[in-house]
Amino acid sequence: MERRETPRSRTRGAGHRWLLAVLAVVLLSTFALVGSGGAATAYDAEELEFLGLINEYRETNGLRPVILSDTLAVAAERHSKDMAEYGFFAHNTAESSYYPAGAEPWDRMGAEGYDHNTAKGENLAVGYETAEEAMQAWKESPAHNAAMLDGNYRVMGVARINVPGSVHGWYWTTDFGGYVDASAHAPGEGPAGPQPQQPAADEPEEPAGPPPAKDEATGEATGETPGKVTGEPALDTDALDNGGLSNVGGWSQRARDGADLVLDDGHARLGGYHDGKDELRQKVRIGADATLAYGVKVKAGGEDPDDTMILRLTDGKGKQVAVLKKYTGRETGDWERGRVDLSRFAGRTLYLGFDARTDGERLTTFYVDRLALRP
Repeated sequence: MERRETPRSRTRGAGHRWLLAVLAVVLLSTFALVGSGGAATAYDAEELEFLGLINEYRETNGLRPVILSDTLAVAAERHSKDMAEYGFFAHNTAESSYYPAGAEPWDRMGAEGYDHNTAKGENLAVGYETAEEAMQAWKESPAHNAAMLDGNYRVMGVARINVPGSVHGWYWTTDFGGYVDASAHAPGEGPAGPQPQQPAADEPEEPAGPPPAKDEATGEATGETPGKVTGEPALDTDALDNGGLSNVGGWSQRARDGADLVLDDGHARLGGYHDGKDELRQKVRIGADATLAYGVKVKAGGEDPDDTMILRLTDGKGKQVAVLKKYTGRETGDWERGRVDLSRFAGRTLYLGFDARTDGERLTTFYVDRLALRP
């Protein structure tokens, strides 16, 4: 388990109120929590406004949006209520009408039923009435900002509570999760039940779609599926998860030597060993006039044309659709910026990936970072 946490920050705001904000981000990798479950019934206008603001911000930074999780919203709302009622401001529960004293964010999420072994995090703020105020405060705090732009997260529970006479008046809790749970939905829609998750690199998705079409005269199946291109995966969003490659979220990876391709210091490394075979990919829906921008760097021990990295598109069965760019074992020195027009694939859902191959001669290492998919 890895934790990143900042101490409380405090700033002066309108009306000379003291405004505070704290953050905890937790990645759970080895254990799960058990809970009872819950469901949120409604979101107020400012909570929905915040969802819109954070998704606009994520899209600007090349990330897919988050959707609402009613289960996480219950955990968020109850924590906000506890902070207001019992007069504390912290991630760990001091006193509660719902949870044991000392409960941490992931304990509360698990108690409501979000017990998935996935990335989880929480932002807290007090004293802010509007979504815009809370959003601006979190953007100005590096740790809070990093949480809002974390590509691991795919769902969010948000709760804004106002208790007149309480210490701070307004209490915000946003809980984040990387697993799209059964209570997740877009605003204005009901929960859709269990949701498909990002597939692993060695498990291509089978195409999904409506039943096969039938001949109007005979009633026999024609073998065609209406509204679908054979071999393409189910629809995905038209934004990249974790384009900054700050962690593994959003990307599936496979390396012959078993190494992690996405590194802790914020980029991907492919190759760098003999007879290597590395693959990094992500499913995306390609919009009209889409352009992919990315950073690339090549370190080579001498020019080796047999060491290669290709940027390519594949379908849901792993069949190559197009090679967009090819790099060989030639030193670039510093980072270069690449740009590829994807407009000819508009309307299709495909896998965008980097595949590196190295031979047994000179060593070549390929680095990738700062990816963004723009309409």
